[in-house]
Amino acid sequence: MTDDVIRSLTISQRALGTRSVVLIHHTNCGLESITEEFRHDLEMEVGQRPNWAVEAFRDVDQDVRQSMQRVRTSPFLLYTDDVRGFVFDVKTGMLREIDPA
Repeated sequence: MTDDVIRSLTISQRALGTRSVVLIHHTNCGLESITEEFRHDLEMEVGQRPNWAVEAFRDVDQDVRQSMQRVRTSPFLLYTDDVRGFVFDVKTGMLREIDPA
């Protein structure tokens, strides 16, 4: 989960009055095959290291849990009780809820 997501959720809650958060990640994500080495390679190519993280991961379920935790602990969000996470399986079209534990 990126800082942009937290920014958007903060605006949504504080300016638009939303209270629930639903996070949906998907299988076969390109970020599952990229590593932080990508930033190094980019730095070698353009001569400047990006100041952003790649946000790569290996386990989509764990990544959803981590994102849910980041939402729940953000000091900028007013409502963190109703946070749910899901994985969309791109092959089957099924949406599976992730247990936060």
